[in-house]
Amino acid sequence: MRTIYLKGRSRGGPFHSLYKELVECPPEGYSFFTGRPQFVKPQQPASGLTKNQQMVKELDTGLRSSAFTWNLWYETKTLSYMLVKRLRDQRFVTLPEARADLIYCSQQLLFAKLPWIVDVEYANELAGGNEIRVVRRIAQKCLASEHCKKIIPWSDWAKRTLYRTMNCKSFKEKIETVHFGVRPKNFVKKKENGKLRLLFVGSINLSNALNFEGKGGVEVTEAFVELSKRYGGMELVVRSWVPPDLKRKYANNPNITILDSPIGEDELTALYASSDICIFPAHLNVGMAILEAMSYELPVIARAVFDVSEAIIDMKTGILLDPPPNIRYYLWNGAPNYDRNFLLGIRKNRSWLVKQIVEKTSLLIEDASLRRRLGREARRSIEEGKFSIKNRNEKLKRIFDEAVNAN
Repeated sequence: MRTIYLKGRSRGGPFHSLYKELVECPPEGYSFFTGRPQFVKPQQPASGLTKNQQMVKELDTGLRSSAFTWNLWYETKTLSYMLVKRLRDQRFVTLPEARADLIYCSQQLLFAKLPWIVDVEYANELAGGNEIRVVRRIAQKCLASEHCKKIIPWSDWAKRTLYRTMNCKSFKEKIETVHFGVRPKNFVKKKENGKLRLLFVGSINLSNALNFEGKGGVEVTEAFVELSKRYGGMELVVRSWVPPDLKRKYANNPNITILDSPIGEDELTALYASSDICIFPAHLNVGMAILEAMSYELPVIARAVFDVSEAIIDMKTGILLDPPPNIRYYLWNGAPNYDRNFLLGIRKNRSWLVKQIVEKTSLLIEDASLRRRLGREARRSIEEGKFSIKNRNEKLKRIFDEAVNAN
């Protein structure tokens, strides 16, 4: 059995749940280890930001008032991140890293002289989510190193951001898309009551509070109110942290249930299994919420931005929403543009966004056969398609074998 050390970006903290499927269902002949707590407890909310996190957040907020000071701060953070990381990697090699047959780097470069591969959500994440233009020469040299065995973008969109960001000629043969895999679900579809259930799954972590808007939570609740005027016998379940003012607004609506506290895996399974439609109109790239909903045979309504269309085929495995034409979603290299005007743009287009959700959701409400067909095709695409564990592991086994044998 060969061992792979999973190197997370945060020192000492748990890994994102995205890697749970990777660690628990590795390719044949391999096992992962980390040497520290691996994953967040199911649906566990954060207690809040640390003192240092709060300080950085306040500084970021203050500097956003000026484009000049914000750009200067952004570039300074990028340089600091990369220089500190390079110094740390070159001078401090942990025992788990030294003992592993291969190091799997979670969206980060490795400057140590050890065999490693790296996954990529999109190019900017290799610079800690900062302005990668400032350090792209450093990144190019590191990726071209003989110690870097493979570069595995999460999607074809992510791969394109790499090509648009830097000159990949010296390491082009190392780049290969490997989509995340989701395990097939063993469940029985059942209804707890006679109501048609719409489901929105966001984050209940306080540190991700702003993601409620970014994931389309406000539009979903407003769209449900409009849909309730047209159709009876419906309910909306929101499994997410919700802003206090919005929570108070819908406190007396008997058809809206907000689950903003931890629930167990069995309860989460029951929630998916008893739902009919998942509405996830996020202004973000593909997350586990979309893939999990599809694996539970739910038709998903999502926004066609970034790599979402790689997971959902419109009117076959789900329904895609158009992005508003006047919001700048992409940076110069195709990466997400989450600048200081991003949420403002969403708020200005909210009525348009809500109307679109109402129209698309109505198609599934009125046509039960369409709803079931999209759900079945969504589940099949997860169990047998490019997001299946089988497909992912076939690619990873070949990649790991080549990397380890070359080393």
